[in-house]
Amino acid sequence: MPKYYYAAKKSKKKTKKTSSLAWLRTTLYILAGALCLWLFCILWFNISKGPAGEAVASDLFQLLGQSAGLIPLFLAYWLIQTVRNKSASFLFFLLGSSVTLAAFSSLLTLLKLIFTDSLISGGRVGQTLFYALKGVSGTVGATVFSLALALVGVHMLFAIPWSVILQKTLEFVRNDFNGWMDARAELKQKVSEGRAELKEKAEKESFRPVAEEIHHAPEIHRSKPEIRRPVAEQITLPRREEIASQHAPEPAEAQTDENGEVKKFDPKTFVLPSLDLLNDPAGDGLVGPTDDEIAQATRRLEDTLKSFDIRASVTGVSPGPVVTRYEIKPDPGVTIASITARTQDIQASMEARAIRVQAPIPGKNAVGFEIPNERPVMVTMKEILQSPVYAASKAVIPIALGRYADGNPAGSVAEKWPHILIAGATNSGKSICLHTIIMSILYKHRPDEVKFLMIDPKRVELTLYEGIPYLYDPKTSCDDVDVVTDANGAAKSLQMLVKVMEKRLQIMQLAKVKNIEGYNQWAKQNNEEKMFYIFVIIDEMADLMLQTKASIEDSIQRLAQMGRALGIHLILCTQRPSVKVITGVIKANLPSRIALQVASSIDSKVILDSTGAEDLLGKGDMLYQSTSDKNPLRIQGAYVSEKEIKAVADFLRAQGGPDYPVQIVAEQNPHQRPQDGLGASREELIQALNLIKERRRVSQDLLKAHFGSSARATNMLSVLEMKGFISKPEGSNRWEIHYEMIDQALEELNSLPYDKNYQEETYETVYK
Repeated sequence: MPKYYYAAKKSKKKTKKTSSLAWLRTTLYILAGALCLWLFCILWFNISKGPAGEAVASDLFQLLGQSAGLIPLFLAYWLIQTVRNKSASFLFFLLGSSVTLAAFSSLLTLLKLIFTDSLISGGRVGQTLFYALKGVSGTVGATVFSLALALVGVHMLFAIPWSVILQKTLEFVRNDFNGWMDARAELKQKVSEGRAELKEKAEKESFRPVAEEIHHAPEIHRSKPEIRRPVAEQITLPRREEIASQHAPEPAEAQTDENGEVKKFDPKTFVLPSLDLLNDPAGDGLVGPTDDEIAQATRRLEDTLKSFDIRASVTGVSPGPVVTRYEIKPDPGVTIASITARTQDIQASMEARAIRVQAPIPGKNAVGFEIPNERPVMVTMKEILQSPVYAASKAVIPIALGRYADGNPAGSVAEKWPHILIAGATNSGKSICLHTIIMSILYKHRPDEVKFLMIDPKRVELTLYEGIPYLYDPKTSCDDVDVVTDANGAAKSLQMLVKVMEKRLQIMQLAKVKNIEGYNQWAKQNNEEKMFYIFVIIDEMADLMLQTKASIEDSIQRLAQMGRALGIHLILCTQRPSVKVITGVIKANLPSRIALQVASSIDSKVILDSTGAEDLLGKGDMLYQSTSDKNPLRIQGAYVSEKEIKAVADFLRAQGGPDYPVQIVAEQNPHQRPQDGLGASREELIQALNLIKERRRVSQDLLKAHFGSSARATNMLSVLEMKGFISKPEGSNRWEIHYEMIDQALEELNSLPYDKNYQEETYETVYK
């Protein structure tokens, strides 16, 4: 046969063999890929495993722990390498995978020893390898050799060129270090060149001729700042005040009738006090420093900024009674932060006690520096009452406060507060601010339009208003009304005022109106009696919170939440701005606040939620923040002397005493004592004693679960301790219960009769 015949036959056999091997290899690749995907599903994603999957996953986890999850990754990598390079050795892959998995299992066993509460596991292989290495070389050695085995296994699998990686890393570090050294040398050269240039410039300026200085003077000339002085504008008050000054009775004690009782005021003949009772403004009417003093201060400010190489100019000046605001506009490229950073240097240059900064002034491209005046001017009550802010106001209850930092009259509206908090340190002007608000109301409304519930635990400030026809106390009649000075009486008055509020709410619901203004219009159309506004004034909140916190806080919370629409407004004052006095509940319901001078920025944050009050000057210097103002406004409060207050109070007392209808009749159960901050009803006391006797323990949580209120539980706990039923030994935090006293008290309380003639004195005897 020819040779080509044998060659063709041989080639045909070889081709047939090659195609069969290719078909077998493809089948193996498909099966291996399916196996890899299946392992991914059962080891990584926990998808419907089936019996075989459950068995394989459980066995692999027991054998290798969490490192079993690397098996499908390694298998997928080997498949990719085999497809790309058909000469890849499966034996070499198997060896590398085994070493890597064993090393990682050993490291997982080490982590399990460190984090004992975790779910980390290295399986039997990891435990065997790690403890074998640990028995030979210790824990550190086992860790080091496990890492070494992991690197060897990874190198066998992926053939990583470690020498190339190390070389590239060293080259990157070397280049980065050389770049840093070059940049440092360049910066040093620029600094030296800059110093030489500055030195040369200074030498040239020192030898500059006089003519050259005159020639270059216009380049550094600044424009004269605009001085915005307030215009002194006064409004003549209505005719009724002139009538008051001419026909009012003599300022003396309240007039009496034939029986010797104090006469009630008559709304038809009542006249408002005259401005003649107040002091006239002092001085020549100029508010703030003179123009020459402003020019001198402006030059000093600009020179101070120039000495620090800050390019800025004073563009506006707003003189005020106590402080003057200088508006500094930075040149292009100068940041506001660079100016505010020099506040202490500017304060030292201006020789000022304190400087307040506004950065920036709202609506302007300028920074405001409020610098105290050398000669402060007193703001009087009379000039603010004559200003358009108060006299021409169309609000129902306008309030005069004083003058802003720019000298303009400052006022507010009580309806928009609707409640206000006044806080500040001692002698900062807190009580004067309170008198200013009271006088603003007295000069605008009659006693049948506005009432005051005055609470003064200090007994020195609000007692000046005793006997005026504006006084109101819902717990007593108009014949016995007076300024409340004790904590228990204040708690009862506030609780009774809550009932008055609820009754007003029912009346407005029947009249189908939503606020007091709408009701008064409805009452006028239907010939009904109008509602009067009620201002609750508490001069020292800290003392009340110390004695009757639970009841006071609950009453204030309810009045603040619902009293606005019903004509009830709160004015709370305190000289102790701490979170124990001004609690979160109170702050949330008092959106308007006045902060006078305080000792630290922490106190300022308690009052205003921002700093600034610590930089005030005292004596009526305040920050006023209303519901419509994002940032607090600085105001110098108007001053009201004690002589002026007495003159106005005598004028009002001479026209009669308080007169108001009894809105709430005190419905008191003869077997129940009124609840206040230091008491509890008979039924509540019996329930608490029976509960303690039954449970053989006492705690606030136990009483809260029974009475349903934290305030009532705290109150009851205080009552039990004061009456001697429980006590807490010194050095212990556990209550000691006196069961003998409890048994005796229960017998006496249960033996009291239930009849209509039962008197409160009987309960008082047992209760004490």
